[in-house]
Amino acid sequence: MATRSAPPSIPDATAPSSRGRFEEIYDAQVVPIYRFIYARVGNAPDAEDLTAKVFMRAVEQLDTTRDMGQIVSWLYRVSQNAIADYWRAFYRLPVIGADQMGAGWEPADTAVTASSAEEPSTAGGGERAKRQVESLLRRLPANYRRVLELRFIQRLTVAETADQMGITRGNAKVLQYRALRKAALVGEAADG
Repeated sequence: MATRSAPPSIPDATAPSSRGRFEEIYDAQVVPIYRFIYARVGNAPDAEDLTAKVFMRAVEQLDTTRDMGQIVSWLYRVSQNAIADYWRAFYRLPVIGADQMGAGWEPADTAVTASSAEEPSTAGGGERAKRQVESLLRRLPANYRRVLELRFIQRLTVAETADQMGITRGNAKVLQYRALRKAALVGEAADG
């Protein structure tokens, strides 16, 4: 009488050996990954959330048959991507419509329009804003004042501003950044 042999087993993703390998990886890497993320986001709740996202992605996509070095490298890459996404979302500015902007933020129109003649409060608000800008610019060093005037009052491009000032484009960008930062500090000091 012939005996039947058992059919060859097909690897199952839920088999204990596969699940055991992932558990080993998780136990060995969860603390280092958490520390890596925490060092870059600076607070525990966000670091915990990002660590959870990393390992949720690992559950979905990680090939546990690979070498441990490749797995660790993959986990750190996923962590870096999660951190980058976190900071992108953190620094993303909300989009606002023109109806949400305050008076004085619209471009200056040199010609007096009929609507501004009819509405003296709007014209007065524009004049007040203009005086505030002039006062702020007077308190800045000459090169900072010049770059801000060229970029935001005359609305020149960075290249045009650099040409006007006789500096490189990179220097014009740096100078603009420093001028805006200084103007913000001077403005805060004047307000407070």
